[in-house]
Amino acid sequence: MRVGLTGGIGSGKSTVCRLFEELGVNCYDCDSRAKWLMQNDGELRAELIALFGAEIYDEDGVLDRARLAAEVFGNSERLAALNGAVHPAVGRDWERWCEAREAEGVAYAIMESAILFDCGFDSKVDRTVAVLAPEELRIERAAKRDNAPTEVIRRRIEAQMSDSEREARAHHTIRNIDIDTLREQVEELHKLFSNEAQ
Repeated sequence: MRVGLTGGIGSGKSTVCRLFEELGVNCYDCDSRAKWLMQNDGELRAELIALFGAEIYDEDGVLDRARLAAEVFGNSERLAALNGAVHPAVGRDWERWCEAREAEGVAYAIMESAILFDCGFDSKVDRTVAVLAPEELRIERAAKRDNAPTEVIRRRIEAQMSDSEREARAHHTIRNIDIDTLREQVEELHKLFSNEAQ
């Protein structure tokens, strides 16, 4: 079985994944895999070079993230082109990753993605889970984690899908108030998914 886990900035998605991993569940982090694929996947590299020019990789073949960010900043067309290349590559990688986990006999695996619903990754999973937390708590956490002003975090939150929409679209929700309650909810879902996967 395949589970998609999502939540907004500062909601605690990564903490929830860590708790699932402590229970032996395999978690696929879309953000880190996308970064890895942009560097290492030949097909995606070729697409990015075709879109943005060979200069987005330096003389050592390392992706120049600052240059790529400058290419797409404030340009919705360029950003859509980048996402149009990266998201399908992540989808293909997720499929391969899941097939390998399933061959190992795992009951279920989790895809962690902030934009699970936005980019259609929910169609690649059997169940979806939204991690929700009060906005002020999310702002406080993210500002501390990113060492960023609260107003910057607030604007990032406003640019994302709302928690109410995530909650409406998800099969399950986890309310992240404190670590003990969080752990209990993760353990309950782990039992549920383990049973459903049998």
